[in-house]
Amino acid sequence: MICNYGCGKEGKFQFKNGNWCCSKNWQSCEAMISINKESHIGKIGNPCSIETKLKISKANKGKIRSKETKINIGKSSKGRIPWNKGKTGIYSKETLWEIGKANRGKKFSKERRKNIAKTSTGRPSWNKGKKLTNEEKIKFQLSISKIKKKYPLFFKIEEMRYEPGKEDEKIIQVHCKNHNCKNSKEQGGWFSPLNISISERIRQLENIDGTGGSYLYCSDKCKDECPLYRKSVIQLIKEDLIRAGHISDSWYVSSEYQTWRRHILELDDNKCVYCEKEATVAHHILPQKSHPELSLDPTNGLSVCQECHYKYGHRNPGCTTGKLSTLVCDRIIKIKRKEK
Repeated sequence: MICNYGCGKEGKFQFKNGNWCCSKNWQSCEAMISINKESHIGKIGNPCSIETKLKISKANKGKIRSKETKINIGKSSKGRIPWNKGKTGIYSKETLWEIGKANRGKKFSKERRKNIAKTSTGRPSWNKGKKLTNEEKIKFQLSISKIKKKYPLFFKIEEMRYEPGKEDEKIIQVHCKNHNCKNSKEQGGWFSPLNISISERIRQLENIDGTGGSYLYCSDKCKDECPLYRKSVIQLIKEDLIRAGHISDSWYVSSEYQTWRRHILELDDNKCVYCEKEATVAHHILPQKSHPELSLDPTNGLSVCQECHYKYGHRNPGCTTGKLSTLVCDRIIKIKRKEK
């Protein structure tokens, strides 16, 4: 029998439809291979229409392959050379940007991260050794308009401008925090910090309730001379309160705290405000570290038991619930009644 698919060779295999072929698969016949090649000439990528692609994707949705099928796919793909092996610059820069945007915000599992790390070890990055053009640098670089939209707090606190004469390059300039420096706001000076320094300052202001440090300095000398360097906002508040005489060198002495604690427990009749069990702890509503001026204020305390103190402490969102706000209101009313 001769092959029914047009190659002219002897037909060795018969299919269910009665046709004979020279190979096990009719697509492997030389005649069919040449026909497929001719039909694909001039076509880029997958020749299927968009409608066909949608039909294929719908048909494959929710399908779970059996272990046997997976094993067979693995066997058939062994030894095959991937179409993109050894090729560089397959995707255009626009496509890479789109892939990056699509992947933003996605959270991968720990296993997926480990697999990505294994596959990416030893791989050179796509932009290794390549020099970016000025247009590409501007895309990567921070701009004042981007900062204004994304980081309004930083935009309000830090005064910015573009370096005079280089507005097209969008090189941001700011003031040095050391007021004795020629580049400080007090001296009317400017300097161009690294993008890393700006990003760290943004992170401190935007992600940590606006209480961060990481001030912008033009040199290491300015850092060492500046009295604000390596000091948190809490430390600075404490120093101001000590200078003003509102608090002593510590937040309070032991006797003052014990007096405040007894007063708080008496206000609630020694009962926990959450579960009404015996109260043993006087809990600060606003933490003493962030609000030292309210450390001994009777309106800033609640009587709680050990269990509720752990449950509704500052590590738990319970301190900011509506329930807590009503408890604070009740506390203020109680104090005012006793004062009368």
